[in-house]
Amino acid sequence: MADPKQEVGTLRYEWTALEFPRVERTRVWYLVAGLVGLGLLAYTIYTRQWAGTAVVLMIGVVVYLMGRVVPRTFVHRLTSRGVEVGDKFYPYTELRAFWVINTSNSRTLNLISAKKFSLLLTLQLEGADVEKVREVLLEFLPEEPGRGEDVIDRVGRFFRF
Repeated sequence: MADPKQEVGTLRYEWTALEFPRVERTRVWYLVAGLVGLGLLAYTIYTRQWAGTAVVLMIGVVVYLMGRVVPRTFVHRLTSRGVEVGDKFYPYTELRAFWVINTSNSRTLNLISAKKFSLLLTLQLEGADVEKVREVLLEFLPEEPGRGEDVIDRVGRFFRF
């Protein structure tokens, strides 16, 4: 039986970070969001758009539940064979490229999967040496330095999701 540590390769760099940045919302944020939600709900009921009413209610529930989720802490490891996030391993052969995004309140590492229809893997870099992460990854993957945040990420950050 193969040694699991041998399969993931030799450790090159390691850091610990939250799954996603914890966003603190003020009472004003909740008040404005609640008023907007109630306004949309009243409008859809007034215009008898029952499907719209259901959508507004579902969005309200999702926003509420998202606000209650506490991010988990993961150990991220860059090895000679791939990227390990907690107990999941992503071999470099299944990754296509990477880029780092620096915003005013966070730094993230984005990894593109080589598989079709795969999601982007986004890792928080808080507490990590970004240059060391880049140095290790450049040995195995090309960097796409011109890429930035997706529109969905920008909108989510703007609305503090």
